[in-house]
Amino acid sequence: MDWKIVDERLIRRGELLLSLDFLEGYGNELKSMNDGRVGHPFKLTDRYIEFLIVVRYLFSMSYRQVEGSTRALNRLIRRLPSVDYSWVRRRILYLGLV
Repeated sequence: MDWKIVDERLIRRGELLLSLDFLEGYGNELKSMNDGRVGHPFKLTDRYIEFLIVVRYLFSMSYRQVEGSTRALNRLIRRLPSVDYSWVRRRILYLGLV
């Protein structure tokens, strides 16, 4: 038995891949969402909200923990805003994704 292969398989089982594809075209998507909008502009794209939903359910997070995640993402990727947990919840409900 090749233990190096066995070890690699076990390591791969622990890998968690979260797609950051929502970052591609983030600015354009946000601009089109706010184009002609009356009232407060959106700060987060729908694709980013969908990403946050996946993270929330995958890690069994509360909305406040999701807020903490947005803060951490903002430190890594400056163009992503950190937002209040209640705002994230409202957008999730608005999109009807729960």
